[in-house]
Parts: sequence; structure tokens; C-alpha cells
Amino acid sequence: MVSMVCLVVLGALAGAGWGYGLGGCPRLGYMPQFNISRFSGKWYEIERSFYLMELVASCVSVEVEQKRPDQLEVYVSSRSRVSGIFSISEGTATPTKRDASLLLYRVSSRLPKLLNRYLPGAGYYQVLSTDYTSYALLYSCSNFHLFHTDLIWVWARSKEIGVGLRAHIYQTLAQNRLDPERLTLPKNKNCTDDY
Repeated sequence: MVSMVCLVVLGALAGAGWGYGLGGCPRLGYMPQFNISRFSGKWYEIERSFYLMELVASCVSVEVEQKRPDQLEVYVSSRSRVSGIFSISEGTATPTKRDASLLLYRVSSRLPKLLNRYLPGAGYYQVLSTDYTSYALLYSCSNFHLFHTDLIWVWARSKEIGVGLRAHIYQTLAQNRLDPERLTLPKNKNCTDDY
């Protein structure tokens, strides 16, 4: 009975566009010679896989600032599609010892550190690919021992990307055995020019 319920839940998640699989997170290759300084700057969310925390978010932009050689300050700005109000979430991203392209993101909060690591958005984010000037492809995976869920984001330096670049990004996803069909366009209507 329990296994049947699990299969139904996993099937529903697949229909919702969530990435999941049995077992632990897949091991994806690291980006060679990731440059944390060049990754800094403003990014716009172009596409993403389904993420419950961003269900009502639109006009998402990310400002990444290098404060120290080994740390990035991250400011995520988004507009609620329900209330129309803009909000900013702050945090820090630190390259891991495993690889510079694998970043540990911690949400800024007044909660104790023990609770802080469980806040939505906190966790490991892997920069799968970037050319630093036009796009970045990010991946995150949560391991629940029996199964895992993963998320994908496509960021760009401009608010739109061309067909050729989008095809390149989809090819990179396919090479990593990630389905580009899971990606959805964010609802970016009525965004201000400076979001």
C-alpha cells in the first residue's frame, strides 16, 4: 500500500514537471576552470524547472557580487504575481572544496544556523555551464536516500536569449541526461525595465 502511494506521488510530481528519480542525486561533471569573479554581476531568469517556492514569482533577477575571493553575495529580486509587490532575498554562496563550480548557498536570516540551512532555497547549486557574458545553467539536487528531486535554472545577462543560444543550452542539458522539456518560461509580463 505504501509503495503504491509513493508511486502515485512520484507520478504526480513527474506530471508537474519536477525532476525526480530513484536513488541518490546523479553525479554531473564539474565545469572546468570556473571563474567566480567573472560569474559576478546581474542575471535574469530565462527558464526554470518547476519549483514550488517560485510558483507565484515573476520578474526574477539575480545580482551576484564577489565580496571576498571565496564568497559571493547573492540578491534575488522577484515580483509576486498575486500582490505585485517586489521582494529581495539575500544570501551568500561559497565555492566548495570539491569544485569551485559547486556553490553552497545560505539564505541570510536571523534564525539559528541549524535551522537556517533548511530554509527554502538553501543548499548546493552547481554551475553546469556558463560563458559568463550571455548565459549560465544552474542545477540543484536534493537527496532523500530512496529518491531525489532536482531543479534547473537558465540565467542570462539580458532579458531574452536567441534561438541558437537556447539550442546550445538544451544540448548541454541533454549531454548531462537532464530533460530540457522540463523547463518552463517564467511569467515576466508587466515587469519594470530595471527589474
